[in-house]
Amino acid sequence: MDLASWRDLVIVIWGLIGIITMILICIILLLFYRRMSVLIKSVDSVVVRVDGIVEYVDVQVIRPLTQVGSVIEGIVRGIKMIRDLFRKKEDEEEDE
Repeated sequence: MDLASWRDLVIVIWGLIGIITMILICIILLLFYRRMSVLIKSVDSVVVRVDGIVEYVDVQVIRPLTQVGSVIEGIVRGIKMIRDLFRKKEDEEEDE
């Protein structure tokens, strides 16, 4: 065998190794994709459940608490305003 035949043999062997490697990589990627698609579906269902829980907590807990807080804050401000009105009148009466 001369040098040209060895070169051709090496090129063919490296070509076969490359083709086999590419086939194995494609198989591994396909298996990985299948497992990831199951995982992605599972994550999507968890996200939907968490979204439902968050919306429920928002409607049933947070909104009523903010409404109660707003009412309490309004009452406190009203009491302060009335107290300030009477204090100003008392201060004016004391000045005379």
